Amino acid sequence: MNRFQEPEARRIIADLELPPGSRGLDVGCGIGLYGLWLAEAVGGAGHVIGMEPQAERVDAARALVSGEPAGERLELRVGDGTAIPLPDRSVDWVWCGDVLHHIVETERAIREFLRVVRPGGRIIVKESQVLSALFLPGHPELERHIQLAEIRRTLDEGGGRSFQERRQTTLASLRAAGLAEMELRSYLLERRAPLRPADHGFIQHTVFTRNWGERIRDLLTAEDWTKRSALCEANSKDNVLLSPDYFCLYPITLFVARVPG
Repeated sequence: MNRFQEPEARRIIADLELPPGSRGLDVGCGIGLYGLWLAEAVGGAGHVIGMEPQAERVDAARALVSGEPAGERLELRVGDGTAIPLPDRSVDWVWCGDVLHHIVETERAIREFLRVVRPGGRIIVKESQVLSALFLPGHPELERHIQLAEIRRTLDEGGGRSFQERRQTTLASLRAAGLAEMELRSYLLERRAPLRPADHGFIQHTVFTRNWGERIRDLLTAEDWTKRSALCEANSKDNVLLSPDYFCLYPITLFVARVPG
């Protein structure tokens, strides 16, 4: 996902105007690319801690950022967003990108964000697809059925609430934690044929093969699965990505909350 989002991700981070020399925390840093771009944004005197619960992903992130100039000011650690291993008021900002909807104990995580951010600092929650993306132009009914299948599939993992619902209630969750000064920013990614390798790879492998693959098959009708297979399978002659007129639209929303000072 990160390389697919990279052009807009860099603009999103630039728009935040993170203070030079500031100290920040990236909760759920994944493979470390966003952490690296955040470290670039705070400059040579800044410092970013990237935190990920799985040790193997932390190792992968370290390998990825190794040798990058900004990698020297990105510290990668194993850690959990609901029990952050940092002192109170120890960072100027928290970034949580496409992770909060995965944390069932949302309120506990936000309280931890509040605990570690200094007064006057910011909590920045980035969520992709608060509004559903468009990946199958010209097939709105089928894509809507697939989106509804995804909603149903994530109910158990989301503690009875779908990922879509969780994304859309981020603002309410921040307000429930006592944050009143909040800003909402939305960005729209537009991709069209011919696709960059990063864009083609994300859509084909992450969206079509993983997200829309076998894990939602039982949630679609046989007719919808057949249509989906014709349009999305990599070896299909009717794969939508082969069209010279292909395009997709992918929204990103930023929820930016100021910690009372």
